Amino acid sequence: MEHRFDNLDVDEALRVIAEGTATTTGKSFYASLVESLSGTLNTTGAWVTEYLRDTQRLRALAFWLNGEWIEDYEYDIEGSPCELVVTSAQTVHIPENVSSLFPKDSDLRVFQAVSYLGVPLIDAAGTVLGHLAVLDSRPMPKEPPLISLFQIFANRAAAEHQRLRAEAATREREKKLSRLIDSAMDGIVELDDGLRVTLMNTAAERMFNCAQTEVIGHEFSRFLSSAA
Repeated sequence: MEHRFDNLDVDEALRVIAEGTATTTGKSFYASLVESLSGTLNTTGAWVTEYLRDTQRLRALAFWLNGEWIEDYEYDIEGSPCELVVTSAQTVHIPENVSSLFPKDSDLRVFQAVSYLGVPLIDAAGTVLGHLAVLDSRPMPKEPPLISLFQIFANRAAAEHQRLRAEAATREREKKLSRLIDSAMDGIVELDDGLRVTLMNTAAERMFNCAQTEVIGHEFSRFLSSAA
């Protein structure tokens, strides 16, 4: 039986999925997104991935299939419909016979997939970060409401990808800066607006003969002597 979406209420689907993801971020957001998406569209499965460009693989950040979570799912994109999504940076819709059209992708047969829809997650620079996809055990004809819904949530998932990557980059910069400060030969002390110590490197610890943990949050004036 064909899976019809021509009567899909996009506004209602958006409301249901938005409510399921509004208060979540990171892994929880991805899990809520794919579970809500699969449930709302009544498809066999849904997943969101991260594109590992160097190895030409996709790593699932959340994968919901037949009412269960598929953990630690990662795969080569060669010969899969997902390869078209990430290499062309375009929506790929296979309405039926997806297993026959992509015989190298053995997982499609395992998942009893008949149809597939995948949308790339693209950042502001046009770089593909991963993809959002659903598969179904029934034919999935092309319906404008379905495509529109997917594009909206692909944009939301891409924004979350970018936010997490920005956080990771910030943490890495902070680690590098911390290593530089800690290895400096000169004593470095950071103070807040109230002249309380917020950071003290190793050289400063030796200079003032104390551990950073002992002085964080204390006023720096304790290390200053009054002029005669």
